[in-house]
Formats: sequence, C-alpha cells, structure tokens
Amino acid sequence: MAVEIKGLTLDDQYFTKAELLRFCESETATGSAPDWKLDVYRFIWDFLSDSATIQQQTSGTTGAKKTIDLPKTAMLTSAKNTIDFFCLKQGDWAVLCLPVQYIAGKMMVVRALLAGLNLKLIQPTGTPDFSGIEHIDFCAMVPMQAMHLLEKNLWPNIKTLILGGAETGSELHEQLQQLETKVFETYGMAETSSHIALKKLNGSGVENTFTALPDVQLSTDERDCLVIETTYLLEKIVTNDRVEMVSPNQFKWLGRFDNVINSGGIKIQPETLEKQFEDILQRTSTVLAFPDELLGQKMVLVVETSEKVISEEILEKLALHIDRKLLPKAVFFVAEFPRNKSFKIDRKALSKLVLKS
Repeated sequence: MAVEIKGLTLDDQYFTKAELLRFCESETATGSAPDWKLDVYRFIWDFLSDSATIQQQTSGTTGAKKTIDLPKTAMLTSAKNTIDFFCLKQGDWAVLCLPVQYIAGKMMVVRALLAGLNLKLIQPTGTPDFSGIEHIDFCAMVPMQAMHLLEKNLWPNIKTLILGGAETGSELHEQLQQLETKVFETYGMAETSSHIALKKLNGSGVENTFTALPDVQLSTDERDCLVIETTYLLEKIVTNDRVEMVSPNQFKWLGRFDNVINSGGIKIQPETLEKQFEDILQRTSTVLAFPDELLGQKMVLVVETSEKVISEEILEKLALHIDRKLLPKAVFFVAEFPRNKSFKIDRKALSKLVLKS
C-alpha cells in the first residue's frame, strides 16, 4: 500500500519517503543500532511497503490474545482523527518512548508519517530519558512512565500528553493537576488501531468520562461490555470491558469482565474497588481472587510498598470508608509489582508471587 507522507524528520535527520525506506532497510540489514531502534526501523519499512495490512498482537481486550491483520487504511484513519483532534501540524515535535511492538508505539510512528512530524526516538524504559529535548508538542506514555518521571522530578517540557495502556491511579491523577502539560487518558486497543475515546485529566475542562472521537458509535452487550463501531473498521468490536454508558458517546470504564470476582455471591469489579482503595491508602494497590472453600473466591488486597506496614492498620483504615462486604480477606505487601512489556501490572505473575509469600 502506497502511503503519502510529507517527509519525516527522524532523530534530527530529514528524510523523503524514498530516503526513509533506504535508511530503514540499510539499518536493519547492518544491525548496528540498538534492538529497540531496529524494531522501529522495521516497522517503518513495513508500513511504507505496498502490503495492505500490518500484523499486530492483541492485548486480550476482546478475548484471548491473538495476532491480527490490521488494515493500514484503518491505522491511517485513526492517526488522522488524533492529528485533527490535537491540531497537530507538519514540523511539530513528537517523541516515541513506547515499545513499537504494541499498537500505541506503532501509531505514534504512523501519526508522524501522516502529519510530517519531527519524531524523536527514546529507549522505551520505565523512566524514559528526555535529556537534551527542549520542547515536545505531542507524546504518548503509560501511567507508570509518567509517575516515575514525576517522582524523580524529570518531567519534560511537553505540550500535550496522552496516557494509555492502564488506568491512571489516584496519586498520579493528583500530581498531574500541577502540570502545564495537557494530559488525556485514552481508551482503545489493537483492534481499533489505538484509541477511540479520550478523557481530559487536568487543566480546564477535566472529565470523569471517556468521550468517543468522531465517527465512533458506542453501545453495550448483555454483559454491559462496550461494543464499538467505526467508519473505518469492517466489523463491530465487542470488548470484555464493562462500562457505564453516560450518554450515547460517553462512558465510564468499570473494569474487565473476566476479572470479576464472585465472593459468596457478591460480584466485585477489582478495577473499580482498586481505585477506591488507592484513594484511601494513597498507595498502588491490586485486588486479586484466590480459591476459598466457603466463598468460592476470596478477595485479597496487594499493596505495592517497600515500607514496613501492618495489615491490620490497612484494614482499619479501609473499614472507615468501605462496606464490610467489600473489605479484603487478607492484605499482602510486595516491594515492586511485576509488569509486562507494556508496563501493565501482570496479575497472574503477581498472584504467583503472593502465593509464594
């Protein structure tokens, strides 16, 4: 598939489309760049080739993880929606600090190609190194990256930031209020070529619901899970995300349907409860389910901390604000939560870690 691009400045070097193809082919052939950069070059070469699709692994939002053929036309339309919404223009500075194996990283590249942005590549670590970059017009991160930068007082000069891949915790949300950067939380997945809805987190016009982008139609199924239809996707997308519809194009995200805990007949949505716990404790917290002979499943709370904390004190604090039926049956402490390559908390790995302790 031929893609019309306006030219791209990549790591301070300007390329026409033909030059960019030759550069990416040469770099991947020699293998002289770090692996994470080679992955970016391979994707650029692949996207600019004549094939109609890109292979992408899904995250599991619509079911079991799988590899899908994502139409480049859908990726371009999604990129245009973002470019138009944020009024991005040729010559604006953008930074890629996410792994390009995931759709969020790929779409930063596609937006840069389509809009003619100046794209700076940064190694996708938990604390991206923005040193030497004076100004950024547009950037995407996961919440953990933003949190680490704020904790280390390394926040870069970013005009607009989109956060995705995981829910924004209460502590991060509070810190974002002090920034001049305009921050938006995104909702999307590989199947929809990145986000289809946005929520403003700070500054004027703060929102507590996601609002769909133009040409996106929303509904729910019998499980109260979100169903998405767009003008650029061939079929509707049925997710496993439970939501509360506020209006035809606005919703509150409640959590994953397959994470629901049934404890003695009480159905608990972990993500919703975790947010309440974090607001009270001011600590990163995760709710897990373990088998129980009496209840079927028992809910336990895992708190991320290296400090010495007494579980009884945690339970007493929660009991002041939370219904007794929703209090965890036990509290565990882990110095650092295991996370996957996209920096999401790995619930399965965390469960194994807790069981070992």
